[in-house]
Amino acid sequence: MLLSRALKPLSFYRSIATKMAKIEWAVTIFDKPGADRTAVRPRHVAAIPDAVNAGVFTAAGAIYKDVEKTQFAGSTFHMMAESKEEIAEILKKDIYYEEGIWDIDSIVAYPAGIAVRIAKPMAGVKI
Repeated sequence: MLLSRALKPLSFYRSIATKMAKIEWAVTIFDKPGADRTAVRPRHVAAIPDAVNAGVFTAAGAIYKDVEKTQFAGSTFHMMAESKEEIAEILKKDIYYEEGIWDIDSIVAYPAGIAVRIAKPMAGVKI
């Protein structure tokens, strides 16, 4: 019978249900007080296209302390991950974390449901 061949054992479905799927998160991480990112910023920015093209980030950018955008406060992302723990592990691979700029304990992350997305082009990002 064709139907019986299509059915999988119950253990197969249980194993899928226990695995978490990657979802999109709205993430903010703050810079440590007095941190200066300017020296390593070109390396940080150069890594963004690879993370977007790999499907990790769907949006990324700086946040500022002032509306004139003269003082960095941290960074914000929309990113795909299974958990807040995975988000932290991804961010720990960034030059800003490695150079002591990001305060890894300051991560704020919430599951996001994006209703609309308008692309902003960036060199190296494949849309």
